[in-house]
Amino acid sequence: MSMNARLNRPAFSMIEMVLVVSIMAIIVTIAAPKFADAESGRSLQSAKSVIESDINAIKLRARATGKEHVLVFYPADEMVVAFEGTSIDRNAIVFVRQLTDEPLGVELSRTDIGGDENIVVNVYGELEKDFTIGLLHDGTEIFIPFTGTDFTRTAVTEVDTEEDIKTESIKINLTIGGLDIGIGL
Repeated sequence: MSMNARLNRPAFSMIEMVLVVSIMAIIVTIAAPKFADAESGRSLQSAKSVIESDINAIKLRARATGKEHVLVFYPADEMVVAFEGTSIDRNAIVFVRQLTDEPLGVELSRTDIGGDENIVVNVYGELEKDFTIGLLHDGTEIFIPFTGTDFTRTAVTEVDTEEDIKTESIKINLTIGGLDIGIGL
């Protein structure tokens, strides 16, 4: 190829290149937040499904055992704990869900249960009342409504404090994970 042929070949000017790169930057700036919101939405929907399944499992367990259960929500600790019977007792823990842990990675932003933050599940697997919990991830919040039957609940007694429950739930998680070190962290 001769020197003249190379010089006469059509090419992009610097202005055209800058214009194309600028347009691409604008498109990326507009599209990036949409993709971030989509990821947050997927995380929240996944967490919603897991929590609904967890609560349904506790309802089934109450029916299978013929014993009432108590679901306790600890928003400050991003934790849901289920107890067999109507005592909040670390020896009666049957289920712990730490919401900030992977794969969920969400926060328990609020509940409308009120005061004691617990719900009784009767021997028929029914929730004592309607309630809603809120989940938060990267500034996006969703609400999960649950339907109850408005039965008269059995009194719930608090044998152990929230701190005792947190310590015991760490022991349980270590034991379930195959690491039975016998101490609470």
